[in-house]
Amino acid sequence: MKNKKTLVTLLLDRSGSMQSVKDDTIGAINAYIEELKKSESKIHFSLIMFDSMGNGCELSKLYVAEKILNVKPLTSSDFNPRGGTPLIDAACITIRAVEDSLVGKKDTNVVFAIQTDGHENESRENTWSGLKSLIKEKEDKGWEFLFMGCGIDAYKQGAMMGISKDKTLSYGKDRMATMNAFRATASNTVLYSAGAMADMSYNDKQKLDSGDHI
Repeated sequence: MKNKKTLVTLLLDRSGSMQSVKDDTIGAINAYIEELKKSESKIHFSLIMFDSMGNGCELSKLYVAEKILNVKPLTSSDFNPRGGTPLIDAACITIRAVEDSLVGKKDTNVVFAIQTDGHENESRENTWSGLKSLIKEKEDKGWEFLFMGCGIDAYKQGAMMGISKDKTLSYGKDRMATMNAFRATASNTVLYSAGAMADMSYNDKQKLDSGDHI
């Protein structure tokens, strides 16, 4: 596993409700990126933001499979919350895009993290059951999925996607909880990519430090 490349994808909610946690989220993501850069493993990084302005799912690809050392800090101009939350469509589209990018490529670990602070309200092309089936299909191939819910019942929503409780984080909306949530995710990613963790499961301390009541 140490010789494998790890492709990390962060699917980030950019809907209007994220405005209240915009600055904290930017700071936490930048700390997360810096932690990934400390890894001695081959990490490539994708950052995809999603929202909807009434015309279906809109995705903004800030980075796609970029070497982690080339990734720059997220800025306020990069991340401007707006619109609705087409969570299902965004996840399905992005998972399929990652799948397509890996055709013909071997020895790649896949970590796929989904972040949101709200509930699905704008998807038009896909369903919860379809997303759950898609995630199960990819997990059977060794992909690691995480669900990071900010200020919501992430366990209920994660279960609708089929993401296990161990890989779900229901974090608080304050600055420290947000920072700790992304710090835990980065730490686990570094360890997993190095072969020092069997999977991306959060431990109880990481959950509690993130404001998760488990």
